[in-house]
Amino acid sequence: MAFTGLIAEDILKHSDIVKVIGSYLNLVKQGKNYKCVCPFHDDTNPSLTISPEKQMFKCFVCGTGGNAFTFVQKYEHVSFGEALKKVADISDYHPEGLETISKPKKVDAKKEALLKCLYDLNLYYQFALNTPEGKEGLDYFESRKLDAALRNKYKLGYAPKDGKATIDFLLKKGHSIVTIEETGVMRMLSNSSYKDMNEGRVTFPICDIDGNVIGFSARRLINDDTAKYMNTPETYLFHKTNNLYNIHIAKDAAKIKGYIYVCEGFMDVYALGKIGIDAAVAIMGTALTMEHIQILRSLNVEIRLCLDGDLPGQSAMMKIAKVLSKEGINFRVVDNQGSDRDPDEILNEDGQAALEEYLNKLTSQTDFALNYYLRSNPLKTNEEKKTLIKEFLPVLLRINSQLELDNYLRKLEKITGFDAESIRDLLRRSRQSVNSGNGINREVFQNFHPEREALQKLITAERELLYQMSQNKSAVDFYEQKIGGFYDDIYRQIAMFMVEYAETHPEMDVNGVIILVENSDLDNKDEILNDLTSLMVETHPNKCSDELLDNLLETINDEKSRITDEDILADSLKGKTELEQARIIAEFRKRKMAKNKK
Repeated sequence: MAFTGLIAEDILKHSDIVKVIGSYLNLVKQGKNYKCVCPFHDDTNPSLTISPEKQMFKCFVCGTGGNAFTFVQKYEHVSFGEALKKVADISDYHPEGLETISKPKKVDAKKEALLKCLYDLNLYYQFALNTPEGKEGLDYFESRKLDAALRNKYKLGYAPKDGKATIDFLLKKGHSIVTIEETGVMRMLSNSSYKDMNEGRVTFPICDIDGNVIGFSARRLINDDTAKYMNTPETYLFHKTNNLYNIHIAKDAAKIKGYIYVCEGFMDVYALGKIGIDAAVAIMGTALTMEHIQILRSLNVEIRLCLDGDLPGQSAMMKIAKVLSKEGINFRVVDNQGSDRDPDEILNEDGQAALEEYLNKLTSQTDFALNYYLRSNPLKTNEEKKTLIKEFLPVLLRINSQLELDNYLRKLEKITGFDAESIRDLLRRSRQSVNSGNGINREVFQNFHPEREALQKLITAERELLYQMSQNKSAVDFYEQKIGGFYDDIYRQIAMFMVEYAETHPEMDVNGVIILVENSDLDNKDEILNDLTSLMVETHPNKCSDELLDNLLETINDEKSRITDEDILADSLKGKTELEQARIIAEFRKRKMAKNKK
């Protein structure tokens, strides 16, 4: 195990999860466990359970679970290394080597030199915009209704056509050729000369959160075969996935307003700026990353997603909404479905009042997602449709109005093609499971198969074997030798971590497996942790034995064989008429009966 993992295990052995979570929340003892209101969803009744015996926590509504490190990471929104330090501080235990984890980086001389170079370069661009040659750039900005005040506010400029002269200017200012090259603005030519890669273009400086210029986006002014926008490549300073355009201006405005708009491009930010809304950033054509989310989270304000109303923009907004929801970020969505215009177009065509109305037409993630699926219908497989139902279950459980619930069920029926009563029955069973203290567990959802027979036997057998693996290395060996892989994707991934843990430890310890999961770079590790902790809080009366393992193997093999037949049938029915489907089903049943008689 990695050095960090060893330290983590040591800290965990010397800490108490009750003390850790109790330092953040008020806990109430119930029997041998403790309970409190879950901070990871909109909880009114205490649904988070802390087990001192297992040193784990679990919410039986939203499914979130893990150990002390998991809780601190999610509650404080910090890295795994920072969570180790916080748990160590709470537990008053500081093992050797802890201080080397997640040390803050100091600003170095190289960074200082690059920042100074880019500062001088941007001043040069701003000056060049107001020269006779720069008039072409000035005309472009004015055509986009960006007046002098806005140009100065956003430090817009123009890169002269003589790119060599620009580099020579920087050299005369005392910047080395190495520093200039490392800013990403210089291009070496085949004749050992050099030039500015932004030459002949208008420039949009990109600043870090402190307002330092770290890169540029430069737009061409003539229609030729070059790229419309030339962007600074990845450099020592500039990483597209780490920066949000206009964050240096937006951060303070957001704290005053209580919200921040996340837009698609520069012009959207400028449009909002023109009507007095400085609390706006742009993602610059990239996906919203975890680094972006950390920046937005630190503002502690409502996020308002405002991407284009066309299908690509709506698809991007759906992806961002899922990430923000998963991370527990407070957000709403600008309801722009049905309109393909962006904020800049609305402002220029209809005026300030129309843009303000547009920006204030906000909807919840739930309504946005349902309307998106109704409009675009991108769900193709039954698994995708069932995943959508699963995502909406916690939302449906919170609805008290029967009329509102019926409305959502009708929409889900239209989106998925699943009968609304089947979804209502799933909701009823989920509510019973939650009320009995088991949460929305996988067994409840695995029974939801409106399109084919349930997988209950297989899932139950795989889950029982997975539990035995968490307790016994002999079960891990059995899995490797006889099973090799589970049908369920999440179970298969959990098993992989258990096998990895068993290779380096004499006995199984679920908390050690959790540390492996937390140290992984899997996108779905939260889902893995939630399922793993659900497994550990369930009752499993069977003791590990050769007979039990052999019975589980027999069930798994039998059910996998049956499901394979059913899946083949499902695939063969796709795209067929009702008459053709009836014939195929009849032939399938006839073959299956003949097979069973043998």
